[in-house]
This record gives sequence, structure tokens and C-alpha cells, in this order.
Amino acid sequence: MQRDAASRVPLNVENIEELFSLASATGDEELAAAMPLAIAATLDYARQVAIPPAEWQRFQIGLLNQPGWNRPPTWTEPSLYVQDRMKQGDLKGLWYSCPPYDFYVGVMAGYFNKGGPDRRDTIVTFNYDLLLEESCRNLGMRFSYGIQVSKNKSAPDFVIPKGDGRFQILKLHGSMSWANFPEYLFSPQEKARRRQPFVPGQDEDWENTAGWPGPRIFADYSELRKQNFSPLLLPPTWRKDSHTDQYSRMDFSSVWDAAVAALRTATNIIILGYSVPSTDQHFRYLIAAGLRDNISLRKIFFVNPALADETQAAVLKDRLFGPGGLFRPELQEQGIVELLPVDTREFFTGPHDNRGVQPYRVRINRPLNPESCTADNAPFSFFEGPTRPVWYR
Repeated sequence: MQRDAASRVPLNVENIEELFSLASATGDEELAAAMPLAIAATLDYARQVAIPPAEWQRFQIGLLNQPGWNRPPTWTEPSLYVQDRMKQGDLKGLWYSCPPYDFYVGVMAGYFNKGGPDRRDTIVTFNYDLLLEESCRNLGMRFSYGIQVSKNKSAPDFVIPKGDGRFQILKLHGSMSWANFPEYLFSPQEKARRRQPFVPGQDEDWENTAGWPGPRIFADYSELRKQNFSPLLLPPTWRKDSHTDQYSRMDFSSVWDAAVAALRTATNIIILGYSVPSTDQHFRYLIAAGLRDNISLRKIFFVNPALADETQAAVLKDRLFGPGGLFRPELQEQGIVELLPVDTREFFTGPHDNRGVQPYRVRINRPLNPESCTADNAPFSFFEGPTRPVWYR
């Protein structure tokens, strides 16, 4: 089937996401059921065999006057360079070596600097993996998936009910640790009852409501498979209304509604590493719906290292501002949309090519420390690697 399709339409059948989309569009139930298992198993294997970040990739984090702070389990002893600087009296406080994703999530979601009471952070992701959740677990940060979920006993306790909290992770294509609770286990009366709106505080505890309208979540893919569930994944196509198999059905509209609501009140939007693929037209409509009534928007940063290449930049700019593109061209002319030809690490630590320019994280109002802090009293400081200079903003 896939080879026949590729003979007439320019599809890359070696790309599993395109194959997943094709299976979904054609209604091939057997292939569509196999794709989530293949994708999740591959991601789980890659996680198990992944090589830990090299020392130069880890961030050296310094803490000053942080009573009651507990070291995250993935933070290790600082580099030898930092240890020497500590012995020489050049560095104050306690220092540790921090994995890159812990640093990125810590900046984005307020681990280092919680900000004011009105601060809200939302990460919208199309990825199926658990990198964000693992960093939240490392940092002890609580978050919401933006939908009502039920938790398996293995599930992490830092996932909190919908709407309760200042930090959301919205997974618009599902997750390798999500599963539908099979409806065939319920009587007709129970099915009807569970289709009624869930009312927190009036119904049973949210952690025990298997099948309430969102997914059941597990600690990871292996825990999900132990109970013979399949991961709840959606292909990157226009068919995002539901996930259907022979046993269950889940409406994903509430996840997308949460993303639209977040976009409507956003002051800064950062699009990291997204290539605006033509197969994912729903993202265009998501942006349009979210920004339609937004009166607070200041800046949209489109961050992608491919912009540094002339040929790839031309393709991305056409997808962004060309006919049927993501944004109107005048948004770039007005300086609202800014294209940054840098990678994720540079975005959270740079820019490095002009020392007189504010760090990107300060421009989006996510500095490492409050604005009033100086290098002498900042609660947190960091080296970008073993020997790069210390930064506190």
C-alpha cells in the first residue's frame, strides 16, 4: 500500500511519521494500530541506549543562599575546572553539573526564577517522547497536561489536575506514556455515566477515575505495556478529532482547546525547532485561533538553526510568510515575528555574537534571577560548559 502511494505522490515511506499519516488517512486499521507501537518502542529503546551528555554539554550551576534546596538526582559534581575555581575562592556557594534539558525546562517553567503571581508557562509540543516529563521529575516540578487524566499507580505524582497550576505541558499528538482505558471493560450504564462531564470535588478522586474523558497515564512506555495497553499517539495529519481503535475512543479537542486558550493570553511565543511541515495544517489554524483575540502579544520568536543556511531559510520563510503561510508578512516587517538562526542551547544561553545585546531569556522575561540581582547576590549562576564564563541573568 505505502509503495503504491509513493509511486504517485512524493511520499518518503522511510519516514515513519509520513507512513503513520498515510495509514491514518487510508483507514488501514492493522497498520494504523502497529504504528504507535513501533514509534513508542523505538523512542523507548533510544532512551535506554542514549549516551549521557558529555561534560562540555552540561551546565555548571551555582547556588547561593538557597536554604532547604535539594539537589536533583541527575545533578552531579561540578567539572574539575569549577572545582578548581571554588578552591581558589573565585566562586561562591554550591556548584553542580546539570543536564541540558533540566536547564532548559528550569528556565522555561520557573524552577530557577518563579516570577510574579500572574506568571503562566505553557509548553505546546508535537513530540511523543517523555524528555519534558523526565526533566520535571528531576526538578520536582508539578505540571498539568491541560486535560483531565487518570493515573496508573506507576505514574509520577507531580502531574496535577487540569487547570490546577501555573505550568502546562500540552501534547497535541499524544504521548508514549498515555493510553485509553478500554471501554469494553465497562457496562453500558457505566459507559453512559462516564460520558457525563467530570466535576472535580463531586465525583470520585481524579486519580482513580480510569476512563474519564482524558487518557490514563503511566510512568513510561514499559509500564504501559506491562498491562497490555497501546500508546495513544496521533499522526501529524489533519485528522486530529479523535483516536479510534476497536476498543476505545478519545477526543483530543480539549488538549487543542487548552493550547488555543494559552495562545490567547500569551505575551511571548517561542517556536523552537519547528519546521512548519506541509502535512500539519492544523498548527496554522491553531495559531490563527489563538492569536485572533490576543491583545497582549509582544513578540513571536521563530527559533531554528536551519535559518542560517540560505537554501533552507528560503524554504522556511516561504512556509512562514508565503501564500497560505503561518503568518502575515507584515508581522515580520513590524518586528513582531523575529527569526533567530540559532539552536535551542544558544537560545537559552545567548546571544554570543554581541555582548551588548540582552540574553534571549531576558527578552522573553524568563531570566535566571530577578532583575534586581547582581553577580554578587544572585541565587543562581551558571557556566555554559566546563570553562565558559559565569552568567547570572
